[in-house]
Amino acid sequence: MKLADALSYVLVLLLIISCFLFPVAFVIWTSLRSHGAIVSGLILSTDYTLEHYYNVLFMPGYAFTKAFTNSLITSIVSTILTVVISFPAAYSIARFKTGGGTLSSSILLIRLLPPMVFAIPISVLFQVANMRDTLLALILVYTAFNAPLDIFVLKSFIEEIPIELEEAAIVDGCSRLQLIRYVTLPVSSPGIIATAILTFIACWSEYPFALLLTIRHAVTINVVASQFVTQAVVKYGEIASAVVIGMVPTILFVMLVQKHLVKGLTLGAVKG
Repeated sequence: MKLADALSYVLVLLLIISCFLFPVAFVIWTSLRSHGAIVSGLILSTDYTLEHYYNVLFMPGYAFTKAFTNSLITSIVSTILTVVISFPAAYSIARFKTGGGTLSSSILLIRLLPPMVFAIPISVLFQVANMRDTLLALILVYTAFNAPLDIFVLKSFIEEIPIELEEAAIVDGCSRLQLIRYVTLPVSSPGIIATAILTFIACWSEYPFALLLTIRHAVTINVVASQFVTQAVVKYGEIASAVVIGMVPTILFVMLVQKHLVKGLTLGAVKG
């Protein structure tokens, strides 16, 4: 490879990385600038402060730490519940052809519909059940909307597992439950972890239903972040600080299971 070609590849790679990192860097930079510097549009201002982070975490009336805890609980519980429900359904579709060839596509169609189509029925349902402004309501909604996509993705992972492995286990005397526990689950664990990560990110970043179903006790960080937009002023620094804090759990979660995520996303991509 010529030097000019190598430099071209490096420049293109740096350009792509910059496109992905620029929004993150801009939000972090905004969160550290004073309100005056932000609204004035001064790029070279050196007026930096941690005041916005203090306001987000400790300003009365916003309860950001409680909202952060609510988001963490709903995302983790909903992710676990969704994967636990989706895996048996995906296995049934992949191995027993449950529903013929249309069930998995029909399930996915539910996920492709705009969430606001279900806004009024869901709102009325939880109002009648006296479950509005509860974490349980958010967990149930997140599980219901993420399960179709999880089933579709896990079905693809399970189909990539050679059927000969399961047949050999059955010949050795394994029951169907033992087969799933000792063969299918370990082999498909990278796919399960990748699906869990995608589900967690979807739950953590969800906003419309969190705004619709919560009032005060079960608000999430996305709802609280929107409250920094008032009729009098838009608190850009506080919004940016809330976004930065909200990115931390997702980044840490992905870093902890990065190896499994890459392996899960590439499962079955290369054969030979």
